[in-house]
Amino acid sequence: MAVSFTTLQMYDQYLTTYRSRDNKYNGSNRKVNKRSTRYDTHDQSELQNVYSAIQWKNRFAPLYLNEPSPKSIAFAVHLKESAQNLKQTITSLSGDDNDLFAMKTAYSDNEDLATVEYMPEKSGGNVPSNFTLEVENFASPQINTGKYVETDQATTLTPDSYSFDILTNKLHYELQFSVNEGETNGELQKKLARLINNSDIGVSAKVLEDGERSALEITSDAYGLPFQSARHFTINDDNTSYKNGVVDYLGLNDTIQEASNAIYSIDGNEESSYYNSFDVYDAYHVTLHPENKAGTANVGLFADAESLSYNIETFVDGYNQFLNGVLADAKTEPDATAAPSDEDLSLTRLLSKDMTKFLDLHKTNLEKYGIMVNDDASLDYKKTDLIADPNALQGFGNHIMRKLTSISLDPMEYIDRRICAYPNPFTNYINPYMTSIYTGMLFNAYT
Repeated sequence: MAVSFTTLQMYDQYLTTYRSRDNKYNGSNRKVNKRSTRYDTHDQSELQNVYSAIQWKNRFAPLYLNEPSPKSIAFAVHLKESAQNLKQTITSLSGDDNDLFAMKTAYSDNEDLATVEYMPEKSGGNVPSNFTLEVENFASPQINTGKYVETDQATTLTPDSYSFDILTNKLHYELQFSVNEGETNGELQKKLARLINNSDIGVSAKVLEDGERSALEITSDAYGLPFQSARHFTINDDNTSYKNGVVDYLGLNDTIQEASNAIYSIDGNEESSYYNSFDVYDAYHVTLHPENKAGTANVGLFADAESLSYNIETFVDGYNQFLNGVLADAKTEPDATAAPSDEDLSLTRLLSKDMTKFLDLHKTNLEKYGIMVNDDASLDYKKTDLIADPNALQGFGNHIMRKLTSISLDPMEYIDRRICAYPNPFTNYINPYMTSIYTGMLFNAYT
């Protein structure tokens, strides 16, 4: 298929919408990408299986007349993405032998200091069931804090074009700006903060306020001790293209907090890390919380019953997020209390009906584990200590994985559509008009 400017726009909109769901912001408003796992990638055999499933489905699928609205197309795309996300959640609960809901769960008895995830896929075995973590120091970035000046006072810099240099370990950047007549110190600081943040050069800036005074603070994106030089960045305006003086005026080199590594001990053995997150024994992923005090935490694995309860709770939360997220996105009105339109009801009717029918088949077994099926096809979980064996749940897990695969393969099944013709049962060829409607799903018209 030829790629045109229009299709590029469609793919860009698709990726922008769904990639952003995987990003978070930390406490300093810096965007942090979600850590990739083995469940985010697929090998050649998996992709081949998907292609074969599409071919097999097309052999027996009738020809439909599709007149989807933009809203129904958006619903189908979101349904497909949500099904894939729930599949990843369930797969991540697999144990070492890929048994569903058998993943062991790690704990920390001091979550204010450190939280932990158990990720044994990289370990070579012989992973201890517990260890003691003692934190002496947290990893920190380099922070340059300027001097505090009167916020509303007009700057004493001569109106002109100015510039200063920020030198990082890899590159040299010159930032250019203008100082206008009557501009205040606060306006100048906010202008420089925007300039630095929009430049994406490995540092970020913000304006600190203290009553009627303010200071410009510049922080490195990198944590830990620098690899090559003494600092992650330096600031000067000794040899720039335009007028200098702003570095001394705002005191951008006056107070410098040097970057530092995280220093910690595992069962008495001291180690260090450039970041506040690191792997222990290639199985425990530990995240330190520098907003709290250093100290000690005991880290280990829960018993099988406790891990199973955690896995079930994670699945129930993921399933409800899948169902409620898809149904909420189908609503025309952003107000959650508004009555759904006829189009909203038609979009959600087929999915709700299908998931209710699916869960009814497993309702008895699910109740043994404290999982209650509601009338709206959502789930509730109440912890029970009666059953610690995940084997009975694995049949349900395998079944729902097949169901989610079917949904992601053809989400258009959950949109009302008319059948035009059935395939000829005496011929064995693939309907060439079916595949694009649910594998591309980025087009709303065909010529």
